[in-house]
Amino acid sequence: MNRVPARALGRALSAIVAMALPATAALSAQTVADAEAAYARVAKSWSTTRTLQANFDQKISNPILGRTVASRGVFVQERPNRVSITFTDPAGDRIVGDGKSLWVYLPSSTPGQVLKLPADADGAIVADLLGQLLDTPRRAFTITGGENMPIDGRATRRVQLVPKSASSVPFSKAVLWLDDKEARPVRVQVLDSQGVDRTITLTSWLPDATLPKDAFKFVTPKGVKVSTKLPGSR
Repeated sequence: MNRVPARALGRALSAIVAMALPATAALSAQTVADAEAAYARVAKSWSTTRTLQANFDQKISNPILGRTVASRGVFVQERPNRVSITFTDPAGDRIVGDGKSLWVYLPSSTPGQVLKLPADADGAIVADLLGQLLDTPRRAFTITGGENMPIDGRATRRVQLVPKSASSVPFSKAVLWLDDKEARPVRVQVLDSQGVDRTITLTSWLPDATLPKDAFKFVTPKGVKVSTKLPGSR
């Protein structure tokens, strides 16, 4: 068997690598383009959505506390500034933004107290997470991803958003799994600067839903104290 000179073998391997690189680069560019197109399609649909009702499952992992908390419930929204999150697990917990104030009532963790905060408080931003992801101009993010990934039997496209300015949105990175057929997110994951991971799976999605008149009304339960300050603040 004839031996191939080492120099000739090196040139051949270099040629193979050189031919493969443009194809890899083209594939990467295409998936990013797919990610941008998927994001633009969902953001456009969201811009014309007036109301929304959706069921969700949520997991929040906190590396500082070393624990993960699971919950589920119903989310309703009337754009631009009214939201309601009614938890079915843990039952009784509720977060309501009525356009003037943000009400945070979590008897599962802080019984006997409800927080009444300004409508533009940080908690309101978290409650309107979809708005933060889909209303923010696309140029505010570096968009990558674009891979096809099934979620609970649905074909989705994975899209990663990294804000170009740390002050523009309340997260350091977000990942959206966008439905290939419907213009809507199936799953949303956001990570904040402290590494807290919030993953929300939207098990139903009803845009332009007819909502009850009292959907964004919060009535303080009898015997519950109303506080206007966050725990630990002065």
